[in-house]
Amino acid sequence: MMDEDIAPEARRNRGFLGFDSSALSARDRQDRRQLRYELDLNTWNLRIWGVAASGFFTDSYNLFSTNVILTSMSFVYFPGHRWPGLLINLFTLFGSALGQLLFGYLADCYGRTRLYGIELLLVIVSTIGVATGSSAGYNSLSFLGLFIWWRFVMGIGIGAEYPLSAVITSEWASTQSRATMLGSVFLMQPVGQAVAQLVALWVISGRESEHHLRDMRCGIDTKYDTECKQLVDGMWRVVIGSGAVPALLAIIFRFFLYDCGLYQLEVKHKPGVALRDMRRLYVSQVGARNSIMMRNSPGATQIRTAQPQPSQFSTEDLYNYFFRDGNWYYLIGTSMTWLILDAGFYGFSLDSRATLADLWASTSRPLVDSSLSCWNSSFPGGNSTLPSWKDKYNGLPAWQTDATKPCNSLYDVLVEQAKQYLLTVSISSIAGSTCFIFFANRFPRKHWLTSSFLVLAVLFVIIGGLYYGVAHTFRAPAIVIFVAICHFAFNFGANTLTFIIPAEIYPTCYRCTCHGISAAAGKLGSIMALLIVYGINAGYTDPNRQGLVFILFGSILALGAIYSWAYLPHVQRLLRDDDGREVLETKTLEELGGGREQARIEGEIITVRDKMNEARRRRKERLGSQGVSHDPQSQARN
Repeated sequence: MMDEDIAPEARRNRGFLGFDSSALSARDRQDRRQLRYELDLNTWNLRIWGVAASGFFTDSYNLFSTNVILTSMSFVYFPGHRWPGLLINLFTLFGSALGQLLFGYLADCYGRTRLYGIELLLVIVSTIGVATGSSAGYNSLSFLGLFIWWRFVMGIGIGAEYPLSAVITSEWASTQSRATMLGSVFLMQPVGQAVAQLVALWVISGRESEHHLRDMRCGIDTKYDTECKQLVDGMWRVVIGSGAVPALLAIIFRFFLYDCGLYQLEVKHKPGVALRDMRRLYVSQVGARNSIMMRNSPGATQIRTAQPQPSQFSTEDLYNYFFRDGNWYYLIGTSMTWLILDAGFYGFSLDSRATLADLWASTSRPLVDSSLSCWNSSFPGGNSTLPSWKDKYNGLPAWQTDATKPCNSLYDVLVEQAKQYLLTVSISSIAGSTCFIFFANRFPRKHWLTSSFLVLAVLFVIIGGLYYGVAHTFRAPAIVIFVAICHFAFNFGANTLTFIIPAEIYPTCYRCTCHGISAAAGKLGSIMALLIVYGINAGYTDPNRQGLVFILFGSILALGAIYSWAYLPHVQRLLRDDDGREVLETKTLEELGGGREQARIEGEIITVRDKMNEARRRRKERLGSQGVSHDPQSQARN
């Protein structure tokens, strides 16, 4: 078809199709049914998963490697200050929120795969910048500024991965495999965290075997202070620089992926290209197994349309979707549940090094005085650093995260941290994500998310109470067990579901944008949690103050259940099979894209007000059927 034959409306991206797809012609709807038919002939796709999961793994590794390397950096560059760690985390999270918003919008405008790979380039370049930042290395005054800048850039790339990976996976997946594929992609988050710990242990072991790092008693003796700082400065650079390797491998495959047919058809008006690209990716006998053929040949790019088309991101179209049809309630639901989830998650584990050490502590904090075995140097001509800690650091240096073991050298601290994180966080998180994949289609996801918030709130309050009862005693392992259960519950429920649901319930034209807004709200919650925890730790000196943190964020998590219950739609419907058994059927993206009006037609009630009105209506009907009058005057007469 020649360009001059294309209607002006077809040149622009098409916006919201209406809750009943009224903006589509009959032929458009037939084409869309054909695309859905061919997609649903397939099952779990290894190629799509591999492309999305590799990037998500890379970004998780780089995002959470900050906690791995922060102790090493504190030892080398700022042993007397904890605020640099706060700045590093703040700017990383701020960059992530910016990347989620920006790339979510651009992906809806220009296509998902056109941007897929650019975010990994940002991660690769920033990883190299971080690893080589301040080329003078130890003793360079420019280090912190450069590090924060590159972590901010890395955060943009990491944030971009969320809407792109989620939406590409969702749109390419068949209806029944959608949740399992999205869950499998999200599994790479705890896997990336765990690999960061393992790489750190590998690097530490290598330094130990080559330079006898433990015998140098780094941090608690000045004998080999310069050598220690040079070795440790190289260690963290290897750990974070390793994050560029999987990114380089993943980026190769990303440039050979196509936009899903739904985007090509619904937004770009290219049904022929949609079918062609789908058949390129899904090599199956779909052509032989269906009898409906799309009207355009694979070479067709755009279609003639005689009717006015909604224009994507126009004021009118945004008003129609978000306000006229009331779909801004969905955005409240996905954004607030993600914000509350991340507030709890990051308030719980962002300062995980000191927190985990405190979790594992089975004794109270000793006094740093001459009664300690390391108060005096064990090296001829050496000097212990402990006598100077009170004046220089007002207690303990920033790298010494375990206050109950002040005689631990930096080597001991790094090894203990990695082991504690793997045993408490990584294993349980991986187990939770794995179990989610198995149960993904067995429970209603909306109810699952609501229940998950309530369970997490209860667990947080229990852990907070345990802190005040058994922390720093021989019963402290009870806290560790409950924290591990909590991480399992996070990934088995809310942490995974807040990633999945925004990739399902929005229309194709705004799916990436709304997912990006929801994810950015989560990062806002992370920033709020970081500042709250930092303020509590700085201003509250009680040794059991972590118990207060758990109780506080447990109360916040309970609010997530309200937003999930009130503002999110069901992404599955309950049906009965031929034997009369109830089964869950997952709704298609096309059905869910109809928004709140479509959900209302199917009998769903969205928002607290509508739910309360419905409850009152049912109560009146129930009382009316029992012959009870609601009229006070009538009751008085009776």
